[in-house]
Amino acid sequence: MAGAAVRALLTIAVAVATAACLAVQPAPREPVPAGPLGPVVAGQEGQPPIECRGLPMDRCRELGTVHDGAGGVAVAEIARVIVSCEGAPCTQADGAFRIDYLRKDGSTGEIGRGGYGSAVQP
Repeated sequence: MAGAAVRALLTIAVAVATAACLAVQPAPREPVPAGPLGPVVAGQEGQPPIECRGLPMDRCRELGTVHDGAGGVAVAEIARVIVSCEGAPCTQADGAFRIDYLRKDGSTGEIGRGGYGSAVQP
């Protein structure tokens, strides 16, 4: 009897935790200015150029490498990936970032964001 009660409580706890995780979504943000406002570096192996706004260059290159479907857009449609620092400091150890794209038609969109330990897709 006690084992069934424990299983029921665990099931409820897992259901509540899952619902809470699914309910927490990043809030929409204002579009970034198309720029460029920072240095632009060449993308690697067929990748679009990457604009770095306030992040160390090696971290910016790592974050700016995108794949088809990221942000709901094909890589071939992206004119430039924009990686921006959000909040200071933006160092290898600390800071938040966002990753946006500039499409070839001039529109922008968000690909993801996060802290240096994680990234979240919108």
